[in-house]
Amino acid sequence: MTNEYIKKKVYDVLKKGYFSDPDDAIDVSDGPEDSIHLVIFSRKFNGKTMKEKHDLIWSELMQKLDADTWGKVSLSIGASPEEIKAT
Repeated sequence: MTNEYIKKKVYDVLKKGYFSDPDDAIDVSDGPEDSIHLVIFSRKFNGKTMKEKHDLIWSELMQKLDADTWGKVSLSIGASPEEIKAT
């Protein structure tokens, strides 16, 4: 299980940064071994390609966290509410 402090640090960087809108939802959960999985729901992903979503998430992580912390993230998924409704 990943250290709760690291999960909170990742969450705080995202929630206080680019994904700070009240409607943005961020879930940080345990991945395999000591890794972290991220799922982010945001209207900021509307009309974005999978690569653009990935770049938005990772630019926040890499700019604001040290490599030992962002290196724990083994999965990141970004989706808009419209994408979820369409499935």
